[in-house]
Amino acid sequence: MNGRCMLPVTGLVVAACGGVSHSVRTDLPMPVTVAVLPFAGPAAGELRASARQLVHSRLQARGYAAPELAHVDRVLSERGWLADPDRFDAARIEPAAVIGALGVDAVVFGTDVDLSSFNVVLLRRQAVGGRFALVDAQRRELWQADHAAGSFGGFLLTSGQVFTELRAQGEHGTPMATLALVDELVADVVGTVPERPRQEPSAAPPTLGAVTLARSANADGSDRLVVEVLATAGADCRCDVPPFALGVPMVALPDAPERQRGCLDVARGAVPDTVVVVARDAFGRTARAEGGR
Repeated sequence: MNGRCMLPVTGLVVAACGGVSHSVRTDLPMPVTVAVLPFAGPAAGELRASARQLVHSRLQARGYAAPELAHVDRVLSERGWLADPDRFDAARIEPAAVIGALGVDAVVFGTDVDLSSFNVVLLRRQAVGGRFALVDAQRRELWQADHAAGSFGGFLLTSGQVFTELRAQGEHGTPMATLALVDELVADVVGTVPERPRQEPSAAPPTLGAVTLARSANADGSDRLVVEVLATAGADCRCDVPPFALGVPMVALPDAPERQRGCLDVARGAVPDTVVVVARDAFGRTARAEGGR
């Protein structure tokens, strides 16, 4: 980064290089594991979800271990913090509680994510912006950035290239054009996050024990198949019971969180070809076990 646009403060670097206003705490170590929480703001849910996914991917590319977004949402939902993704309120989240529940070092908040545009005669402007922060369990902002990425065009700005601008007018505001701005925004913003050497999460990959299958008769004349397995606590387990169903969700038993169970109703006497359980942890690592017959 060009030193001419940096202002060092005690334990803090404040910068506004390349149009991105941001700051970094230099007196604190950057985290290893970072969870990207749902983004909030006036923008449509699809746009905020796209920005969040791109932030997640780019943080991983910069060396951070980031739990999968589906895992983050599942944990938030189970604890009542994510009743409606479109109305997620970051201000009501206690960082220490969320960080503890997710088992990470810090979380990323995205707030005020918005899309603004105008199109007057042959002058057009569209911008996507927001504020982003990396926060630890003590509520300290290890990094924060405010930025907006936009496109600005018109006959006066294009040196008379009429046909190029007319084509841009037709594309203005389309999902592809908007997604390009979201990608630009995220690239600019995450580009200010300090890179770190890639490091594996301290938690071990998931493990699975023996798979068991039990059968009971339902009152309607069908059979209920009950699949159980011992798994690493917190793993997302799903079972395949061909030819009847694939990816049947399994849930941890309240009195035994290391044991997960999945249920499936089939025709009376029907026998599955096999039973396969796949466990997936927060970082996408998997384990597979087969059995139950």
